[in-house]
Formats: sequence, C-alpha cells, structure tokens
Amino acid sequence: MDGKPDLRTMTKALKRGDPRVSSRAGVEIVAAVREPGLGSVEAMILDLSITGFRMRCMTRLTGEKTIFLRLPSFAALESKIWWNEGDFFGCEFLQSLHPAVYNHIISQYPSLQLTG
Repeated sequence: MDGKPDLRTMTKALKRGDPRVSSRAGVEIVAAVREPGLGSVEAMILDLSITGFRMRCMTRLTGEKTIFLRLPSFAALESKIWWNEGDFFGCEFLQSLHPAVYNHIISQYPSLQLTG
C-alpha cells in the first residue's frame, strides 16, 4: 500500500460530487513553501488531508506547479498546486501522508476558529 486511495474510494467520492478523495481537518500551521530553485516564503496551512492541503500564501505562485511544503519539525513535502483563488491555493502531496503522521499533525495544530 502506498497511502493513495483506491479506485473504489475515489469513485464513491466523485459520485457524491466531492472531488476530494480523503477527508480534511481544519488546522492552523505557519509553514514555509518554496518553488524549486527559489527561496522560501511563509504560508498558513488552513486545512489538511492525507492527500493534500489548502493554504493562504501572499506570494506570486500561479498555475499548476511543483512546490515544497515544510511543516515545523518535518522534512519538505513535495506537492503540486492544483488551483488558486487570490491568495488561497489547493495542493496535492506527490506522496500521501502516512495516517499516523496525519493524525499527529492535526492533533498538534488544531484550527483555533470558533464554531457555533
């Protein structure tokens, strides 16, 4: 198993009208992102799944390109930008997170937004 969802799981998600193949958790993580060959810039990771993340980044990232995400205490994770709307970006990890790593990250960095 490589951590990627199987075809049956992906098909179910698409039938529900949800293009995501794994559930997301709200987080607030100050991280660094960089394009290959360029310096790092700060980004706020807003939600995270095993397969990707959504971030807010005040820089000129555009189009579908490869970036590296560095979360505190973790090695850089190679990712691809799939969409952006202004300063918000949806990205997919090239190699999915292990479920134990995902659970550790979301327990350490829960979203501080109040619901109600």
